Amino acid sequence: MLFTIFNQVLVLFLLMALGYILAKRNKLGKNCSEQMTFLLCYFVMPCVILSAFQIDFDPLMFHNLLLVALLTTVIHIICITIAHLLFNKKTIASAEKRCILRFSTIYSNCGFMGFPLLSTLIGAQGIFYGSAYNAFFSIFLWTHGFLLYARRLDMKTLLHSLLNPNILIAIFGMFLYYYSIKLPAPIQAGVKYVADLNTALSMIIIGTTMTKIPFSSLFSQLQVWLAVVLRNLLFPLLIVALLYFYGIRGDLMVSLAILSACPTAGVAVLFATLTGKDAAFPGKILSLSTLFSLLSMPLVIGVAKYLSA
Repeated sequence: MLFTIFNQVLVLFLLMALGYILAKRNKLGKNCSEQMTFLLCYFVMPCVILSAFQIDFDPLMFHNLLLVALLTTVIHIICITIAHLLFNKKTIASAEKRCILRFSTIYSNCGFMGFPLLSTLIGAQGIFYGSAYNAFFSIFLWTHGFLLYARRLDMKTLLHSLLNPNILIAIFGMFLYYYSIKLPAPIQAGVKYVADLNTALSMIIIGTTMTKIPFSSLFSQLQVWLAVVLRNLLFPLLIVALLYFYGIRGDLMVSLAILSACPTAGVAVLFATLTGKDAAFPGKILSLSTLFSLLSMPLVIGVAKYLSA
C-alpha cells in the first residue's frame, strides 16, 4: 500500500522535475509561470470542482460534504492555535519570521498537490470532498492567513476571499448537485477536458518556482526544518488521530489526510512578495517541505488508510 502511494507521489515529482528543467533552461519564463498560475487558479481548478459535483444527489454524500466543512474549520482552528503558541515572541524574536513560520505550518498546498492525489487515489468522491475543504480553506487563507502578513484585515480583503472563483463555483456546484441538475453534454465535456489539465499543470508550476531557491541553502536552517516537520508530519498525524478518535473512517478520512499532509502552500511566497517581506525565507520552507513530502505524504496517507480500513 505504501509503495503504491509512494509511486503516485513520485509521478507528481516527475512532473515537477519537468517544470524545474524547463524553467532552468529558460523555456518557461517568469511571465509564462505567472500566466499558467492564473490559468490554473481561475479556470482549471474551478472546472475540477464543478466537474466533481456533476453526480446524482446522495443523502449520505451530502451529509459527508457538510461534515467536511465542519472538520475543515476545526482542523484550521487547531493548527492556528498550536502554531501561535509555538511561534511566539520568546521563541522567535523576529516578527516577520514569526508570521511566516505560523503561516507555513498552518496552510498546506491542498489545491495544487491535494487535488491531483485525491483524483488518483480516491477518484471523483475525493474531489467532491476536496472541493468543500478547499472552499473553507480559502476563507481561512484570505482572512487569517493574509492578516498574518499584512497585519490588517479590511473589507476589500474579505470580499476577495468570499468572491474567490473556487468558492463561488463550489456553491454553484453544490446547488446543481443538491437538485441533481446536469450541465448540457457539450459544456460538461468541455469542463472535464479543462479539469484534466489540473495534475500536470499544477506540478509543472511548482517545479518552476523551485528554481528560485539554491538547494545548498535548504538544509542549514533549524527554523526551516522545524516548520517542515510540523507542516509535513506532526500536524497531519495529529489530524489523522483526531479523525480516528471521532469515528471518521473510509474515503472521507483518507481524503482529509491527503489534504492535510500536503506541503506548505505556495502562496507563502506570494503573500511575502505582496506585502513587501523577504520571499527567500518562505521560499526555503516551501522548497524543503515539497521535497520532504515525497517521504512524508506516503507515510501519513498510509497511516490513514490503515486506520480507516
